[in-house]
Order: sequence, then C-alpha cells, then structure tokens
Amino acid sequence: MYAYTDLLLHDMGTALADICLGDATPSEFRTAPLMGVRLSTTFLHDGRAKTLEEAIRLHDGEAARSRAKFEALTAKQRDELLAFLRSL
Repeated sequence: MYAYTDLLLHDMGTALADICLGDATPSEFRTAPLMGVRLSTTFLHDGRAKTLEEAIRLHDGEAARSRAKFEALTAKQRDELLAFLRSL
C-alpha cells in the first residue's frame, strides 16, 4: 500500500495559517499521508473541511496551482479523482 505523501513542509497560504509545529511557520504544514483517508470524516489539519473536495478547494499558497488544476477538470474527471481518493 502506498502512503501517497511527500512528507515535506508546504506553504498552505494565510487562510490555513494557524498552527506552528517544529520548524514550520504558521502557514506551513507537513503533507499527511492519504493512506486511510477513506476512514476520515473531516479533513485538513483542523477538520474544517467536511469533504475531500472542500479540502482541495481550501488549499492556497504552494497548493494554489494544484487547486486550479483540480478546478479545471471536467465534472467527470473530478468525480473520478474523488472516487480514487475515497478508495485509499
């Protein structure tokens, strides 16, 4: 089974800047593994996202480009990606 993470610190933008652990600045967060995400009922470090799609859309900073790519997908492609994530 794959962890689906790079375990690196990423700047998540000011909207998510509320914690500071170790060497991280308040807007930085270490990528959590996606393994087992299907068992989660809330998402992001503080549980503010109720769905995977909401979690993706809340990403900013370094992840703004990835969020934009997700938003540029067709509805069918987004549904397929979210189904894949829910299978992990």
